[in-house]
Amino acid sequence: MPKPAIPAPSAAETSALRDGVALGPRPGDRLDLTGADRERFLHNLVTCEVRGLAPGRVARGFLTHVKGGVLADVDVVALDDRFRLVLPPGRGAAIRAHLDKHRIAERVEIEPRDDLAALALRGARAPELLAALGLVEPEPGERVEVELAGASVELRREARGREPRFELEIAAAERDAVVAALSSAGSRSGLVEVSQAALDCARIEDGELAWGVDYAEESFPQETGEDEAVSYAKGCYLGQEVVARIHYRGAVQRGPRGLRFAPGPPLPGTALLHGGRPAGRVTSVALSPAFGAIGLALVHRRVGEPPAAVELEGGGSAALTALPFGGEDEPGARA
Repeated sequence: MPKPAIPAPSAAETSALRDGVALGPRPGDRLDLTGADRERFLHNLVTCEVRGLAPGRVARGFLTHVKGGVLADVDVVALDDRFRLVLPPGRGAAIRAHLDKHRIAERVEIEPRDDLAALALRGARAPELLAALGLVEPEPGERVEVELAGASVELRREARGREPRFELEIAAAERDAVVAALSSAGSRSGLVEVSQAALDCARIEDGELAWGVDYAEESFPQETGEDEAVSYAKGCYLGQEVVARIHYRGAVQRGPRGLRFAPGPPLPGTALLHGGRPAGRVTSVALSPAFGAIGLALVHRRVGEPPAAVELEGGGSAALTALPFGGEDEPGARA
């Protein structure tokens, strides 16, 4: 069986992301929605509540098509005069076309924000670095405007994650100056600049599925493990009938699982078998310093609960594990 070349995070990167302070890339596409009807328009297209979302607050949800499949996950950031949609990288053009298709008579303008860049600041000591810089620390799900290195920075704290996570959004032209300021201040607190591979490993350890990697348009919101991103109390939105039916009838057939591989990691896309029958496919793979060869998959519910085992097409096996890795329901605390 061919083995992939999977970059393993360094010990310094892993430690910074969990117990220290780490600075890394935050890829993603952004769209701004302006106009008098923006709230009503967006409310009818996303799974989360946006009506009454106060400026400075962030709601996480999904954009779904008429059959309930996920077109993209989205962080909806409420600003004074607009909503900013933070989308998976490379997904902006498709979502803009989707929004345009459903814009009939609404007074809404949709603007790509390719002029913006973003950074990820993470780790248990990240709040210390913000304090050292004299920056206000947002609450989870909150966004504040601050100034750093002469640049205006939109600083928000993500509601997800076991350790503090912050996103710094700036004009692309000011990115280097902001990185330099963070690195200079962070030298006293042990800031480590980390790679996308290290961030991906941390994502897998945390059991977070990524659109376009672990699920896509054929997947339903309930298959992603992000139950809080769907409101079952709001009114109708595109795909709502299907999403609600799945929820109330409990009909979803697949769910997110962690995988511990033996003897080593397979290629993403490798089929999972259980009792000789297809049970899913490996999607994300990482070499974790704490947990070894691990991965994520949407696994058919007939496989059962962890620690049930599955075979890998072409040889090898994997044990299912609850998510996140090292959580209360998963043996083996993070090293």
